This record gives sequence, C-alpha cells and structure tokens, in this order.
Amino acid sequence: MKRALETAVRVGDRPESVLFLLRGGVYADEVRHLQRQAADFDRLYTWRAGSCFGISVFAVTGETEAAVLESRMGIRRHYRRIRYRDIEGSLTVVPTFRAPHWTVMFDGPHSSQYEFFVDCYGELRENPYWSRQPLGRRPR
Repeated sequence: MKRALETAVRVGDRPESVLFLLRGGVYADEVRHLQRQAADFDRLYTWRAGSCFGISVFAVTGETEAAVLESRMGIRRHYRRIRYRDIEGSLTVVPTFRAPHWTVMFDGPHSSQYEFFVDCYGELRENPYWSRQPLGRRPR
C-alpha cells in the first residue's frame, strides 16, 4: 500500500537562496535512470491522493555544501547543482524525511515538467569528498 508523502514533509523549512544537490554521473544514461527512480517513488508514495513522481535532492547553502557532500554524498563521485530559483513555481518542491533531504516532484517521468527539470541541471561536478567505497555507509 502506498504512503502519503505528506506524512514525511517537514514543517518550517524554507528553500530561499538554496541550491539542491543531485547525484549525477553514476549511470551512462543518467536521465533514464532518474526517470526510473521517479516511477519507483510513485509506486511507494501518493501526493494529495494522486501520483507522486519524485526525485531526491539535498538542500544546501554556500556554507553547508561541503558538509553535505561529505556526509550525505561521499559515495557519489559526481553531482549536479540545481538552483531553487530556477525551478520555483514550476515544480513542486517539498522538504521531506530528514534534513537536508527534499523531494522535487513533477507530472511524470516522461512529462514536460521532467524535461524542464533536466534542463535546469547544472554542470556535472566532481565530488571532492568522494570515497571509493562501493557500498553502504562510510566509517565514522
């Protein structure tokens, strides 16, 4: 049974002047891989009792980007930045689960909204905190 994503929304977080970090460059066909993830997300969740195609991102500021790259994305060799102001008003963006996680939602994995999201991708960047550990969590 699907869960309502509304139950995982954090109250009070605001995305103004925020960058979203999206893992990237892991798969040769990155766009299709994210489309499959969005479809998988829809199989797990609903949004306002309807479809819920979403992609996970991490919200950062200039001051927190390095810490999030190291603590949350250390197993990702590459990432992309998406500016909130570029998607604001065009896509549903909500703070979900544990901070700094957010979910970017759109009509479907093959929709014009998803294409808009892809067009907002920033350049592929190297993660300076990348660890070569292939699975699971980094030792603390």
